Amino acid sequence: MKFYRSDSMNVFRRVLSNRTFLGRYLLTSKRLVELAFATVLLAVALCPSVQAQQESLSAWEAADFRTWSFIPYWTSQAQLQSFSGDGMYDHVSDVLYFSGVRPTANGDLNYHPWAAQHLATLAAQQAAHDFRYHMSMFDTAGPGSTDDVWNSIVSSSTNRANFVSNVKDFLLANNMTGFNLDWERPATDTEWANYTQLAKDLKAAIGPLSMDVSVDDYGFADSDWDDTPVFDARTYDQLFIMGYHYGAASNVTFANGKLALTGQGPEKAFTDEQLVLGIGTWGKGPSTKTLKSIIEADPNLPYDATTWSDGTNTWTIESRQQVREKVQLALDRSMAGVMNWTLHYDSPTDLGLHRVAHQYIVYQRDVPDLNLDGKVNAADALTLSDNMGSVPGWTGTNTAARFDEFYRQGNWEQGDHNGNGFVNQADADWLASRFAALGVNIPDRLAYSGTFENFQDSAGLADRWQVLRDLGGDLPETGNFKQHGSGHLTFTGSGVGFDKHSDSSLTIRNQNSAEAFDSLNTDPRVLEASLITPVDMGQNVQQYFTFLVKQNTGSLLPSQASSGDRDLFLQFQDPTGTNQFDVSLTGLTGEVGINSRADESGENDSTSGFSPDTTYLIIGKLSGNAADANTMQLAFFPEGSAVSDFTDASFPWMLTAESSLGFDPVISKLQFASLYEANYTVSNIQIGPATLFFENPLLGDFDLDGDVDGADFLMWQRGLSPSSLSQAELSDWQLNYGATYESLLATAPVPEPGTFFSLFLGMTFLLWLR
Repeated sequence: MKFYRSDSMNVFRRVLSNRTFLGRYLLTSKRLVELAFATVLLAVALCPSVQAQQESLSAWEAADFRTWSFIPYWTSQAQLQSFSGDGMYDHVSDVLYFSGVRPTANGDLNYHPWAAQHLATLAAQQAAHDFRYHMSMFDTAGPGSTDDVWNSIVSSSTNRANFVSNVKDFLLANNMTGFNLDWERPATDTEWANYTQLAKDLKAAIGPLSMDVSVDDYGFADSDWDDTPVFDARTYDQLFIMGYHYGAASNVTFANGKLALTGQGPEKAFTDEQLVLGIGTWGKGPSTKTLKSIIEADPNLPYDATTWSDGTNTWTIESRQQVREKVQLALDRSMAGVMNWTLHYDSPTDLGLHRVAHQYIVYQRDVPDLNLDGKVNAADALTLSDNMGSVPGWTGTNTAARFDEFYRQGNWEQGDHNGNGFVNQADADWLASRFAALGVNIPDRLAYSGTFENFQDSAGLADRWQVLRDLGGDLPETGNFKQHGSGHLTFTGSGVGFDKHSDSSLTIRNQNSAEAFDSLNTDPRVLEASLITPVDMGQNVQQYFTFLVKQNTGSLLPSQASSGDRDLFLQFQDPTGTNQFDVSLTGLTGEVGINSRADESGENDSTSGFSPDTTYLIIGKLSGNAADANTMQLAFFPEGSAVSDFTDASFPWMLTAESSLGFDPVISKLQFASLYEANYTVSNIQIGPATLFFENPLLGDFDLDGDVDGADFLMWQRGLSPSSLSQAELSDWQLNYGATYESLLATAPVPEPGTFFSLFLGMTFLLWLR
């Protein structure tokens, strides 16, 4: 019989125990507590690295990168309303409403007939999705060409002032955060100078309000811009390079051209930090063809397709590969971000370029926005933990084709952040470290805490089960455990004892085929819990335990089905972590055994009858017999059995193992352990005296160990009893002090509290007052 245990936490537990003792000691002195608290506050104040935790963080803030998208005035109202439900806003940090509001020659503002309705819809969606919101202007109102109207505004200080005042009021009224100038190319140096002056006036008016001033320009640079002494690129927060349908190499040329505008001095030229690369979401050809319509016609559009044909006409398009290359260029050069023309041309599917850019940004910047909703919060951590142990499939990320497969197969969204085909502990550890670095709270889930949050309705156990960390403090593969809701593992039967078990359960899984192929995940699966009250086998004590178990064979590989190692152990350990007794369930031979592990001369016992894919109720009893040898007894019942009162002396135990004389360990914790060839579903443990499982008339027995003694008073004093700090409880304890469950059953009189009780209570009360 194999036995596995871990001593990795012993040193930590001793330190923790000492810290707990120290904390209790400090609590006895108000002065020391106040001093310690003041010291902590001072340390926090002096330490700049302490970061306040938060529930959510913008993925764009975490990535230090933005993605802008335009919504032009000709977008239909139905499209505008669909963006929220389609998730389109999740993939942008900034939205620019284009040309629905237009200037007149004197700087007044004129609304397109659809603008009011658009603005109302966008205001509601901005409030719901919290994107940055800008106004972009190009089209003009009134007589004259677009250039004529803009020149009329910029060439007159009066008109400029009127325009700037109206724009400022408009931005404030609509809760906007910036203004975008889309008048791309004035014709002369004088017009360029006036254009720059308008931008400076805008910056002076809205910059102090934390609003951006951005400007659009073609890919290639125009020297006229740089010919005027008025020009100063520092006027603008961002420059949008409209280099649509070009690859990254062309965008390098475009960007370098902007940086070369140094005629007014290098300090006045654009910098990489101001540049934003353009992405086009439409096909350029005989007509404008939206990417949305192209993908509807071709849902398997190749990742590197730069053209698309309907059989008659051909359009130039931007490929997913080009988008990623542009994003990479922007990331490599610390540019401000990327911008898209336009949101309403794009597809809401995973082939949409906004979503492609979003995923690549957070991947490359190591931002755990797994569900691509633009936020780092609990939803991302819960998604990964829900998928722990799953196998999305290997893709790799080292080539463009593999990365596109990684993206389209959903590895990222499931939690496989590196594309190795597994959602495992390495992914969970990565996410936990990133949440910590970003200051975002992580939910209490097994994958991150190592404790079983849904496997906890036990009786007799302190707190929750936990996975043992290794010597480095790291968690092993928590994806080996799947917690189930109430009712997943059921047991039907009859008799007073058939329902005396926990209703929560978990599955301890075997190594799957993908892991077997790569020789991964071969460590034992171990989880541990501590007893509320340790069982001293050197005393006259009886403790019972129950749990449900089912061996699952449907997921086993052929080599596992024939393995002699597909076993499960329930181990009873002393405070040092040494296994003293265990219950063994052997999958291959169908045997159930009880073993005295640390007592080499003790007895073991086993029997057959443990069938696969059948739920069993396991009932056990530990008996400490003072100076005599102690025993472990066991019975197991398949579903549908009649189960009597197992605390009765006549209960038919199937197995009995006796230890040798003098072997009297203290049992303080339990472990479940299995090997990677096995797959078992088990319920939580219920463990305690007879009174835990059947009616307990012994008032004052707060720890349910079958007697009323000083340990019960300590539980009452610390507020651990069921009705915390009740005076009636204390009266019950005082009245029944010294009584035992056995004496009550024998109708023996309850002894009166003697001298020891009076002295104990008085001393404890005085200490408590101090």
